[in-house]
Amino acid sequence: MVMNRNKLLGLMAATAVVVSACNCTCGVDSGNMKPGTPEDFAANTPSVVYFDFDKSTLTDSAKKRIEAQAAWLKTYTGTNVTVEGHCDVRGTAEYNMALGEARANSTAKELRNQGISSERISTVSYGKERVVDSGTTEMAHAKNRRTVSVVG
Repeated sequence: MVMNRNKLLGLMAATAVVVSACNCTCGVDSGNMKPGTPEDFAANTPSVVYFDFDKSTLTDSAKKRIEAQAAWLKTYTGTNVTVEGHCDVRGTAEYNMALGEARANSTAKELRNQGISSERISTVSYGKERVVDSGTTEMAHAKNRRTVSVVG
């Protein structure tokens, strides 16, 4: 596939914006939030991991996010985590369910590599059913290629 330079630079910029985005409020005063709760995890841990198009392999940036998740989970050993796999809207429902599962499994495997017990980790794939951005731009698609770790 041949891609012109401007399109390639646009895709790289979109990817950089998505990868640098963080759904946490790390370092923000959490007020009366109880440590070790799902709210604490969501507010203080980068729970979203992003993936390249049609991939389930983890980037170095993704591994750093999972490392932060594992550190939190090691602190609060009574919590379990569900890793949700998500895809963008391109491709069939069946293909995206399988890809979402592969993404969830690669995130779960890295959590295990970081010392989190398999018994504490579950996975689920939502494929393309739960997009966070319904747009059709590459930036919108990039936001949807993700796993989300949810404790509870």
